[in-house]
Amino acid sequence: MSAWSARRAGRHGDPHGWNSLDNYLKVHFAHLDRLTEAGEVVRDTLRYGWPRPTQFLIDGRIVCRDGLFVDVEKRLETNHAARVRTDKVRTLYYSYHAGLIGEDDRCVFRYDNAHPYLLEGHPDAHHKHRFDHRSWREIEPPEWIGAHRWPHLDQVISELLTWWDTQARDLGPNRL
Repeated sequence: MSAWSARRAGRHGDPHGWNSLDNYLKVHFAHLDRLTEAGEVVRDTLRYGWPRPTQFLIDGRIVCRDGLFVDVEKRLETNHAARVRTDKVRTLYYSYHAGLIGEDDRCVFRYDNAHPYLLEGHPDAHHKHRFDHRSWREIEPPEWIGAHRWPHLDQVISELLTWWDTQARDLGPNRL
């Protein structure tokens, strides 16, 4: 967690805690707009909807510069049983799958909370899958990040772009 994130959490509580759906989406779109205006995000196919009255879903792909992508699946739970009475939402499940677009997409990393790694001693389900960009094989075991360190979507995009700029440019051009 960055110093900025820690200060923000201290002032406003849990950065992944309950929030109004309107505010959640306002912040979400503001980050995407900022990244698009900066040329970091090229386009997205994100969909938004209610698969159940108690869950709001965001899923699809964000295409970034240099042929990078982030596949997103987020399920937000509501604090009411009917969507017309939704006061607050918070993330129940997330998966951010970041990689390179190609004939066969290559995974760079993935954050998710799909399941805990109990044998590895992870105390909760928040973890990061890492991949060796020379062989594209997963580095085992996944890295435990914990509920206190799981990133927001804009942080995942920034991490992917930084990885490309500092470690992977030697892979050659990866244009759309």
